[in-house]
Amino acid sequence: MSNTPLHHFCNKEFVCEIEDLRERNVLLLLIDGSAIFGRIGRIEDCVISMVPPIGVTALNLVQLRPPNPTLAIPILVSQILVDLCDVAHVVEGPFITSPLTLCADAAVTAAGAHHTRNASAPVATRPQCELLDELEDLEAQNIGITTVGGWSILGVLGEVDDCVSLISSSTTAFPPLFFIGAVTVLGPAFPGGLIVLFGTFRVWSNLKALTQVILP
Repeated sequence: MSNTPLHHFCNKEFVCEIEDLRERNVLLLLIDGSAIFGRIGRIEDCVISMVPPIGVTALNLVQLRPPNPTLAIPILVSQILVDLCDVAHVVEGPFITSPLTLCADAAVTAAGAHHTRNASAPVATRPQCELLDELEDLEAQNIGITTVGGWSILGVLGEVDDCVSLISSSTTAFPPLFFIGAVTVLGPAFPGGLIVLFGTFRVWSNLKALTQVILP
């Protein structure tokens, strides 16, 4: 991993979590602000192959949304190869429809919330140890984290271990950020700025890209 141009974000423990999700439908959120929806296929030499998802209504290709919220529809391709060091978050759960196709509708559902991020903000090479210590003390609470790429993940914080965090559905309501039974994802690739995922969704995050901790 150390030979990649993004080696300062490399996280072996986070890669192991991604490898455990092989052959599942996931939403990848990248440190450049892009979002990819598909299924994890081959993982080899620090490169992940995203292939078309299985069992998703009206979708037989991989979807890509660059950090451009004015893009009306996602870009459809047969396969995308991604450097594992470029992944900030991986979202897994019961996807029936694509979150990228419906993200504009989800933004409207979210009480008319508006969110804007600048994906070209300065990139920190690592989070401060003090910030990670603060995050570890908040396990089992409703919180949000923000990472490089302009991504914010909001829900209940699970285990924080080896620079990897797990966030699941929120147990509180605090519009426009927190929704009971849902994970909220804010970012530059979504029209309206966010998507709200209701159900048993889980988000693993690479805390080497951590920039902020948000308390409701």
